[in-house]
Amino acid sequence: MKELKVIAIDDLHNCIRDFIVKSNSIIGDYEDMKMIILTMVKAGYMFNMDRDRLRDAMEDITFMLCPDDDANRDRVERGLEYDDDDDDDEDDEIEDIGNTDNLD
Repeated sequence: MKELKVIAIDDLHNCIRDFIVKSNSIIGDYEDMKMIILTMVKAGYMFNMDRDRLRDAMEDITFMLCPDDDANRDRVERGLEYDDDDDDDEDDEIEDIGNTDNLD
């Protein structure tokens, strides 16, 4: 069995960056970044964090390495948006349930 290298949140960005540099990998898009993470796991790296946090770091690093790609920028921008639509949808559903005026 391989030696495990447990990666904590504090080391996440640097660890991924260092792996990319040491392996002379080229990151052009998010798919390339996913392949890097899979390669890292295969090599014994374990990411001790919520997967959403890992994905955020992957998106950030992909954009950092390829800032001219609109898809990379869009991924990071979406992550920065405050999403309160879920709360509004729940409120609308509650109001719709109580509204019986349109029933004939």
